[in-house]
Amino acid sequence: MKKALAVIILASLIVFASACGNGENTAKTGGKRGLTFVTGTTTGVFYSLGAIVSQLWSDEMDIRFFSQASNGSVENLYLMQKGEADLGFSTVNMVWEAYNGEGVFKERPYKGVRILANLYPNVNHIIVRKGAGIKEISDLKGKSFVLGAAGSATEMESQLILEAHGLNMKDIKENYVGFTEAVDLLRNKQVDGVNIFTGVPSAAATELISTVDSRLISLSDHAINKLVKKYPWNFAYTIKANTYKKQTKDIKTVAQYSSIVIDEHVPEETVYEMTKVFWEHLEEIKKSHSVANHFDPKFAVEGTAGIPLHPGAERYYREIGVLE
Repeated sequence: MKKALAVIILASLIVFASACGNGENTAKTGGKRGLTFVTGTTTGVFYSLGAIVSQLWSDEMDIRFFSQASNGSVENLYLMQKGEADLGFSTVNMVWEAYNGEGVFKERPYKGVRILANLYPNVNHIIVRKGAGIKEISDLKGKSFVLGAAGSATEMESQLILEAHGLNMKDIKENYVGFTEAVDLLRNKQVDGVNIFTGVPSAAATELISTVDSRLISLSDHAINKLVKKYPWNFAYTIKANTYKKQTKDIKTVAQYSSIVIDEHVPEETVYEMTKVFWEHLEEIKKSHSVANHFDPKFAVEGTAGIPLHPGAERYYREIGVLE
């Protein structure tokens, strides 16, 4: 399976390199029009999944899809806004900021972004080192905590969670690194807690809880209610007991969806076909990437935070009864 995935990714990169040589999104390759799909870093879920889906669409449609690595949600939306990409992956919070001209998109709203599908929940895993005296989120005051990589969706979620518990950045010793570095810091007792913001089960969370004397802690009910009410992309989520080793009870937290977003300029008929091909070939995608086991068309239009669906996608969801 790993060998097959590597072949798909390599083929996708070769195709993308050809597209770059043409210098335009509508490049001709084998008589097919082209669309650029921006994904994520080469070690992340978005990158490998994007290569698989791009290959599927290219095989099934009269369009060539060029899968391109990126730094993730924010860069993907910037590239789409500038017309340098046609579609990409993003967490819903960043799509909301882009559409509404908030946060990093302040005074430069991207009103042309549309949702093709919500895929799987990204879940906040607050993991703390045993022996650090942390039983609940408020105990992080004065402690060293990894919020996530600077400018990432994880950082944004971490800040909101701390604020919902009455803490600000001055109350903690903040660290800004990605998942890999966060695991190492907690293992080496250089920090007291981390937020792993990803799907369930999380490989990083599994490694931490299995190999480091650490545990998951819940958000308070008050904080969860506040986060869901104030930030429309969030929803309450329970990490069921025994999801991870030594996790004996349910963990209450919040989550949001990772999505495929697409620019409004892509024709309705094209997006309808893309949506149809994606969901009708879901079993094939599952065979190539385990994260697809969490995909379900019934949830593809949930948690959109008021961001419009692309008309082509909306037509498909009405056709299969997901929308009335």
